[in-house]
Amino acid sequence: PGFEPRYVLCCLIMSKTDNLPWFLELTDLACDSMGSKILFATDEWFAAAENLIQPSEPVFITDKFTEQGKWMDGWESRRKRTAGHDWSIIELGHPGSIRGVKIDTRFFTGNQAPRFSLQAAYLDDQDQKATKALLESRQGCGIGTKAGEQQMKAVEVLGSDKWVELVKMTPLQPGYEGKSVHYIEVDSKFGKNAWTHVRLNMYPDGGIARMRLYGTVQPNLRSNKEDKMMDLAACVNGGVAVACSDSHYGKPANLIAPGRARVMAEGWETARTSNRPAILTAGADGMIDFQSDDWAVLRLASKGRISSLEIDTNHFKGNFPESCLIEGCTLSDDLDYKQETSLFSDPQQSTKIKWICVLPRTKLAAHEQKTFQLDKPTPPITHVRLTIYPDGGVSRLRLWGQPASKL
Repeated sequence: PGFEPRYVLCCLIMSKTDNLPWFLELTDLACDSMGSKILFATDEWFAAAENLIQPSEPVFITDKFTEQGKWMDGWESRRKRTAGHDWSIIELGHPGSIRGVKIDTRFFTGNQAPRFSLQAAYLDDQDQKATKALLESRQGCGIGTKAGEQQMKAVEVLGSDKWVELVKMTPLQPGYEGKSVHYIEVDSKFGKNAWTHVRLNMYPDGGIARMRLYGTVQPNLRSNKEDKMMDLAACVNGGVAVACSDSHYGKPANLIAPGRARVMAEGWETARTSNRPAILTAGADGMIDFQSDDWAVLRLASKGRISSLEIDTNHFKGNFPESCLIEGCTLSDDLDYKQETSLFSDPQQSTKIKWICVLPRTKLAAHEQKTFQLDKPTPPITHVRLTIYPDGGVSRLRLWGQPASKL
């Protein structure tokens, strides 16, 4: 709260009134809630590297100290007095393409890393033995430690210094309000590449509060030979949030995140609709006539037929929507993410889309996980639109069905 991005790299010059980068609606592939892990860090004297991938925003506690010095909510190494620079390796919870990077130096006002770069690799089954050994060697690491001889030998096997460079050496600003957040769009030539591991380099030392890697999971949907239903919307299967009317309190990408939401902030929540009627009235169907609504569009992991769905308003007790409507459509695979976003966000273009009803307008309740079995599977569709009346929050949306490849 109170920190709005203004410092932006790669010619993305922004102010408080400008739109945020397009890639922020994608999935944070590096987040620990996605199953991502820190495999290695050269030095963690002041603060552990695990803080980099926490889903929460960084905090500052004025009077909190450790035996090593000031407690910081991020990854911070000691002041380097030997040759080289500090770096860490993160194993992504799911292979995916990385389209944008967010580096936050919040609260690191005199101790931030002055520069960083990012490298990536796709490690196959042959490398699993090496990564497993690296993870095991990390036992006991954390604040007040540095990589030992065993760890250095284990990490050398991966040859991470030769990995593909996604972000070249880039300056970082100190963690003051208005300067701490840095956005970098990854070159589009890597748009379809899948990565399993990244190497975050700090030059030469210092601290970074958080790192977000925005992209899309790229699973092998054909590898599952069992004839089972799958969640076609889930981000871990390749689903992605494309557009929405409002995301004042929470992004629509949260709708398709793994597991149930732990807190309200882990759902999609809109602001209260300002033009709602002064006095609410119900129609013959029992639904309130709000004269407005909010919506979010999701691209499915694969074109497929939906047979059942789940709507979860977990934690939304006084701010759940009165009701919702779910529709589906089929679009060409030729559209890229930016084109999709433009199509659904433009009122003139969006009216040309032919929507079919998946779930008619249905009453919702507070803090409830509810499943709906459809009378028959939908035709094959590629996108869904969740419309809520008139506003509010939904924590998760699950769309169970079969991908087109299995039909």
